[in-house]
Amino acid sequence: MIDYLNEIFTKVATTVRTEHEGVYVTGEYTRSPSKFPTVTLDEIENVTVDSLVDSSDTEKYSGLSYRLQVFSNKTGGKKAEARDIFATADNVMLGLGFRRITYSVTPDIYDSTVYSIIATYEAIIDVNGTVYKR
Repeated sequence: MIDYLNEIFTKVATTVRTEHEGVYVTGEYTRSPSKFPTVTLDEIENVTVDSLVDSSDTEKYSGLSYRLQVFSNKTGGKKAEARDIFATADNVMLGLGFRRITYSVTPDIYDSTVYSIIATYEAIIDVNGTVYKR
């Protein structure tokens, strides 16, 4: 398995923490965070790209999928806060070479005190850490 999870997470987490004071960033999925605002980034898929395997049977490329979540419970402006934090994390992911493939918000019917954004990203990465759009 080609594993650059720590490098990708660290880049996103460092940028988000620098640009948004007080945000909690974790590498684990959560349905309901205990701190706000919260950002989660977790790898949800890391698979061999079969069409790019040669006769050496050595994995040279992996197909990656990441899930990004942003949560805000700010009394006034939770949507704006979540979108602002999301934009920062999204720019990092796109800058790394990932492609955003989904984006959705949690409907207010679940918990009107929390606004959340969930997005997924895809890319192909090689053994040297070079990222290619999938």
